[in-house]
Amino acid sequence: MKITWRELAIDISEESPDEILKEWRWLIPSGLSLRMVSALGDAFLENELGEIYWLDTGSAEISKIAASRAEFDTLRQTTNHADQWFSPMLVGDLLSSGKGLSHRECFSYKIPLTLGGSFSPENFKPTSVAVHFNTLGQIQKQVRDLPIGTKISSVKLGV
Repeated sequence: MKITWRELAIDISEESPDEILKEWRWLIPSGLSLRMVSALGDAFLENELGEIYWLDTGSAEISKIAASRAEFDTLRQTTNHADQWFSPMLVGDLLSSGKGLSHRECFSYKIPLTLGGSFSPENFKPTSVAVHFNTLGQIQKQVRDLPIGTKISSVKLGV
């Protein structure tokens, strides 16, 4: 299956950026605004200087990846960066298996990586963008200071 940017990035024009990022403000520095969301539910953020940051929701890490929009647009076209930031092989496997995305959905973890989930097609399901960011942001905040491998018996989600 040929994968294009139409499958790798989702339309967020009807989403409220503040609502999407609300549960991630503990990690996201002020001044960063939402620019793009990948099919796998990662966010690409931009500051007032035009620098681009990648919020990897699976690992709860944020990193500066480009000095400008133009640089980001160039870098994301390269195989190495596209593979790292958008995982086209995984998205292709999900789509080929019949898991498609409806309007305002992304693929989200059934079991987050930080709770022992895997980065495999079986661990992803189509989920509302709002639910993905809200739920995963709360979970990641609760487990962020725990050592890798810590047994977790429960997480609490707010409304």
